[in-house]
Amino acid sequence: MRVVGAASLVLAFALGAQAQPPISGALDLTLGLLPAFELQGCSLTLKATVAGLGVESESTFYHDGLRYQSFSLSGPAGPFDLEGKIYFHAQEVRYRRAWAHLEMAIGDGTLLLSAYHFGSAGEYTSSDKDRFGPWPCVNAIPWDEAWQHIGRTLYVEGPVVGYDGSGPLKLYLGRLPPDPERLEVSISAANVAKFEEALGPQFWQGLVGKVVCVRGTIKDVRYTTPPAHSAPQVTVSSTSDLTVGSCCGLRPDTTCPHPLILWSEVLEHVGEAVFIQGPVASVTSPAGYRRLRLGGGETVPNRLEVYIPETALPAFQDVFGGSFPSSLMNKTICVRGMIGTGPPAAENVARVVLTDPGDLSIGPCCGADLHTGGLFVARTHFAWDRWSFTVDLSDCGVGLGLLQATAALEGYPLADGLRLDLGLTFSKCRGLDAVTLTLEGLSVGCCDLAAEVGISLTPGKKTVTFTRIWPRLSGCLTVYGDVDWNGSSFTGISFYGWRVSCSFGPVKLGLVTALDPDAVEDMTDVTFYADEFEYVEISSTGGGCCGGSITSTTELWFGAKGTVGGLQRVRLTLEIPLAANATVSAKGQWNFVKAEPLEWFNVGGKVSF
Repeated sequence: MRVVGAASLVLAFALGAQAQPPISGALDLTLGLLPAFELQGCSLTLKATVAGLGVESESTFYHDGLRYQSFSLSGPAGPFDLEGKIYFHAQEVRYRRAWAHLEMAIGDGTLLLSAYHFGSAGEYTSSDKDRFGPWPCVNAIPWDEAWQHIGRTLYVEGPVVGYDGSGPLKLYLGRLPPDPERLEVSISAANVAKFEEALGPQFWQGLVGKVVCVRGTIKDVRYTTPPAHSAPQVTVSSTSDLTVGSCCGLRPDTTCPHPLILWSEVLEHVGEAVFIQGPVASVTSPAGYRRLRLGGGETVPNRLEVYIPETALPAFQDVFGGSFPSSLMNKTICVRGMIGTGPPAAENVARVVLTDPGDLSIGPCCGADLHTGGLFVARTHFAWDRWSFTVDLSDCGVGLGLLQATAALEGYPLADGLRLDLGLTFSKCRGLDAVTLTLEGLSVGCCDLAAEVGISLTPGKKTVTFTRIWPRLSGCLTVYGDVDWNGSSFTGISFYGWRVSCSFGPVKLGLVTALDPDAVEDMTDVTFYADEFEYVEISSTGGGCCGGSITSTTELWFGAKGTVGGLQRVRLTLEIPLAANATVSAKGQWNFVKAEPLEWFNVGGKVSF
């Protein structure tokens, strides 16, 4: 808050001292009337000119006070046109994000230099994902290092070498059982059908021999049948957490002590002082000791038994808490000591005796410097005639590197009045990443009708758009879907839904039908509640007083639990001008699935000065 406050004071002083002309701005206020009266939001914008640059401050308030603050600059800067903005979270006293653009003419072309910085992944919005692709600063490791990261949530990649469908579906990455360094990807039987919809029927067969990327928390799973061992496993329930291809991310800096072994190998290292990692399978109290068994109980011959004398227990509880050692049950730990056999353990059972709390730690033995910081992107965009070229360089704190590059052609003339728009995007990690193609000027055949067809293909979104145009009415059909593959074999096309949009003068009509509401939500700006599958929007603009316009919008959602005609939800919006610099608005939503349909009703106003 001190940073935001200081910046506000500096801005206020600068505006007061150098503003030409006086400060202008706007106040936009929204009040919630029902079901409870509260401030829903208030945005105060102040604008002025300082040293030839436009300066703007935007403060956003909610019922709990000032929440967001931003400052922006715009205007000439030498041969460039400058525009930039920086964002803060006032309540959490932190910087959020910033961007800046420098644009200049070069001959018949235009050069645009842009810089973007995101303080964290949470500041990376859906529009940023459309612009730059998925967040690139994720932590990704190869499959054979997964055992070093038990308990951490990471991206892991590796080749699928086999599978087991006898219980939960398991994909084996890197090596087959009983190799303890393999990675298991587990999918519950209840979720298999969902993954088959996304990846194709019996997708696991087609994945053998292919590299996949999986995201999740790595856990240590014990197998007590000979040869007893444990293996790292990631359980996935969302189809987005399992993708074909390499993980695009950063390899964390991992530091492991030496020598380091897994618990199942202890009998091979008797008489050696080593670090040992393994899951705690039982906690008992034989005479004079507390005993931790790693890997398995007394039926597992290659287990490790860790003994802590009762006299040393207080020192361990000072470090790990009063519930130690029972608090370690089912957790992976790391111990350091000399492996021996015999008392206090049974004959031929490996044991380590600990008296120093520093010889035991909770979690894997290997430390990892995980990336948790921000992202910097430098974009260079050059447009000349019908061509444009864009290169994005990114830095996650480990050095600048290529993120993606795009080449685009716009309005290229073809035969019979056709015009072609074509865009190709390549990324360092995924190769050819996106293709967009639009044909304009298609003749429908009569009545002076023309049409436009657009195709957009990205890893997470495939759309086909058909637009009809004639003098007073235009319409557009967009189909949402994806291509289905079983391994490398094409198996068909999935249709998620479609959107129909048309306009007639001041009236606009939109219809979205969702065969898969979750998928359509990811591809559009429409949100569906449970059991909703169809959305209708009707908006109109008409003349109002003082040169303004009256705008009204009706939004309807239909679904399986709707009332008349399947209507489940309604949202109404009305905006009316009161003066040249003032408007009022009202907005409400009713959900007819609920016993009390009214969810909220707000009123607001905007005044410019």
